[in-house]
Amino acid sequence: MKKIIVTGCSSGIGFYLAESLSKSDYKVIGLARNEPKEKCNFEFQTCDVRNLSSVKSFFSKIRREKDVFGLLNIAGIASMNLLATTPDETISNIVNTNLIGTIFCTKEIIPAFISSKCGRIINFSSFAVKIGIKGESVYVASKAGVEGFTRSIARELASFNVTVNCISPGPVKTKLTRNVPKSYIDKVIDLQIINKQCNEEDILNCVNLILNPKSDKITGENFTIGGF
Repeated sequence: MKKIIVTGCSSGIGFYLAESLSKSDYKVIGLARNEPKEKCNFEFQTCDVRNLSSVKSFFSKIRREKDVFGLLNIAGIASMNLLATTPDETISNIVNTNLIGTIFCTKEIIPAFISSKCGRIINFSSFAVKIGIKGESVYVASKAGVEGFTRSIARELASFNVTVNCISPGPVKTKLTRNVPKSYIDKVIDLQIINKQCNEEDILNCVNLILNPKSDKITGENFTIGGF
């Protein structure tokens, strides 16, 4: 059974995808700082993606395993605030979680992919990059970095039969968006090509497309769910 590593699995999109994939033909290992509050079918391990020592501690256990197939870099945080009033610690946490955490986990899983001779990395960005949401400049910067990283690392890993892609969902009802006014969400949805709110099943469908063994030539792409 192929292994899939999912970061940010304690809640929201990360929990949904880890749980859904664990019910298919994958052994899922979910990583997060805190345990999921809901009962889960996947294996959970504590890992802080912001902390390189914590990341190395987990990935050192799977470096030589030949059944590692996927990494979903979902761990992410946001803080809707004007830059001038955003605490410095918040800025660091957003960048370190969203961008640096994605880079750390990707770097540390490479030996396992070399052992298995194939792999899929799916990074997560956001519709916010496309439209430059006011009050989310740090979040947007971190996710724009994820998109650029995805395109570049896809070239580095292509020779190892590893694909790297990015998913940018439209607004989804999660902890990240619960403090955003409904009127603002509605305006964003009106900007989409398809004027319907994205849901977790839409994201799972995209993930399954990328994980499909026949999708071995799809790489360096950013799938924008809803269309912008």
